[in-house]
Amino acid sequence: MIEEDDSFIMARSLRIEYSGAWYHVTSRGNERAEIFRDDKDRRRFLEALEESIDIFKVEVHCYVVMSNHFHFLLRTREANLGRFMQRFNTAYTAYFNLRHHRAGHLYQGRYKAILVDADEYLLELSRYLHLNPVRLKRYKETSLQDRGKILEAYAWSSLPGYIGLRKRDKFVTYSLVLGYMGGDTKEGKKKYRDFVLAGLSREVKNILEETQAEAILGTDSFITWVKKTFIEGKEWKQREYPHVRELRSSIPVEVIAKIVSKEYGTVPGELLTARSPWREARQMLIELSYRLNFRKKSLQELGRELGGICGASIAHTHKRVQKKMISDKRLSEKVNSLHQKIISQ
Repeated sequence: MIEEDDSFIMARSLRIEYSGAWYHVTSRGNERAEIFRDDKDRRRFLEALEESIDIFKVEVHCYVVMSNHFHFLLRTREANLGRFMQRFNTAYTAYFNLRHHRAGHLYQGRYKAILVDADEYLLELSRYLHLNPVRLKRYKETSLQDRGKILEAYAWSSLPGYIGLRKRDKFVTYSLVLGYMGGDTKEGKKKYRDFVLAGLSREVKNILEETQAEAILGTDSFITWVKKTFIEGKEWKQREYPHVRELRSSIPVEVIAKIVSKEYGTVPGELLTARSPWREARQMLIELSYRLNFRKKSLQELGRELGGICGASIAHTHKRVQKKMISDKRLSEKVNSLHQKIISQ
C-alpha cells in the first residue's frame, strides 16, 4: 500500500505501507524551533504517543525525544503508518498550540519515514537512535566516561528502560531488540548497554546514509522485494515522486555525463575519458554515477562505462568528493542540484 498526502503537491517522499513493516520515523520543529518547552510538554508527547499506539496497534521499539525533534523505531501490525502519525501529530500539536497560545504548524513539513529491513539493521539502528542525546556539538570534547553518564541519565529516551536504570515505559516493546543480545534478561540488558556505550568510543557509522531513494534501508534482496511489490508496474507522477526512478532501474553513465557536461560547458565525450582535462566535472560524473547506481551495478561495471577505470578508483574519488563537500558548500550544492536534476528527468 502506498500512502499519499494530496495536500502536498511538490516532490514527496515515498510512503510504503504494509502489515508488519518497520520504520525509522523522525520529525523536526518548524524552522528548527523547539517542540518541547518543558517536561510537561514531553510527558504529554509520550501520552499522545501511547494513546495512538493503543488505537492503531503500532509497536514502538525505541524512541528518543530531543528539544526540537524526535526519533521512533517502530513496526506497524497493519498498513497504517500514515493514519497513526496523523492522529499522533495532530493530538500533540493541538495540545502544544493551546498551552503555549500559538497557532500554525509545529513541525517542519511532513514526518520522515524510512522503511527498514529489520533483520539486517534493527540492532544497529537502535544504537544510532539511542546515541542521539550525546551526539550534540556541545559534547564533542566531553570525555567518554562523562558522555556515558549523560546518556544513561537522559530521561527522555527508551534506553534507560532497556538497560534497567528505570521503570520501563508500558508502550515500548523491548524484547525484539534485546533478543539480539540473548534475550530480555539481566545479561541481555548488560550486553545491550555495553553495545550502545561502545558506540561512544568510536565513530559509529550513520547507517541512514545507506538509505535508497530517501525511503528504504535494506539489503539488496529486501530492496528488490520492495521494488517488485510496491514500485514496478505502479503509476507514479515523476514530478511528485522523483526518487522512484532511483529504485526502478540503473541510470546509464552516458545520461549522467550529458547533464554534467552541460553544467560545465563541455561535451559528454570530454568527461567519459579517464584522462579528462575537466577535473572537477570528471569527479562530479564519477560521484553521481556512484550515487545513482549504488547497489544496481558493480564498481567494475561502472568503471568500464567511465572510460575503463578500476572500481578502487571510483571508491577513492567518491570518498574524496564526500570529504570535500563537508567544507565546500558550493560543491555540495552543485552535487545535490545535479543529482536532483538527473532523477527528475
